[in-house]
Amino acid sequence: KTAARLNGVAGLDQDLLNEVTALNEWPVPVAGSFEKRFLEVPHEALVTTMKTNQKYFPVFDKNGALMNHFITIANIESKDPAMIRAGNERVVRPRLADAMFFWEQDGRKKLEDHVESLKKVVFQKQLGSMYDKSRRVAALAAEIAAGIGGDTGLAMRAGQLSRCDLMTEMVGEFASMQGIMGRYQAQRDGEDPELAQAMDEFYMPRFSGDRLPQSRTGIAIALAERIDTLVGIFGIGQHHGHKISQLVIRRRNRF
Repeated sequence: KTAARLNGVAGLDQDLLNEVTALNEWPVPVAGSFEKRFLEVPHEALVTTMKTNQKYFPVFDKNGALMNHFITIANIESKDPAMIRAGNERVVRPRLADAMFFWEQDGRKKLEDHVESLKKVVFQKQLGSMYDKSRRVAALAAEIAAGIGGDTGLAMRAGQLSRCDLMTEMVGEFASMQGIMGRYQAQRDGEDPELAQAMDEFYMPRFSGDRLPQSRTGIAIALAERIDTLVGIFGIGQHHGHKISQLVIRRRNRF
């Protein structure tokens, strides 16, 4: 009801709702706002910091776009709700400012500028660095793309850039932004729209029942990533027999 008065809809994340319910005996919703300039930041980062750090419920418009409002839950029927609102607005502002700082800092580089940095990050001692893995995935993705009617060159480049967002400030602060940040950064870099979409699809499915990649480039790099990992694990004898075999069977049946 509070969100409706703001002409919006509250993002009722079930886990957050359960946590906030458990924290309050006499829940009273209080709406707050923040400057619209913060909406320039990818909304997933703003939502993450509001939910995780502040236990706030974000508010979205009828089209699903984040609004510059949030709802916090007070544990008292205050005689001066304006004071509670002002206090929460003051507290959330530095959090949002941090997210904007990371977004602006990352804008100083392109995804491809992070390729060399991947050489310093170990994927697995016997399987090399993230750079090595990206090269393997890129080559395999091009082969898969050729077999499914995709763009081999686009798949190759997508594979090379697929892990670059791990080196950004945004993902360093918000781990859940991996892939999502890759999509936003690729768009900002002026990359092909399908490549940008594939940066996010690279991680799909993230969990059981999640969406699967839709673009041919996304399908190619997502499959290549998993095939490379499975082959690598078997290759160095770290497959632990039955368990990984069952995983392969379930994954195969799913696709």
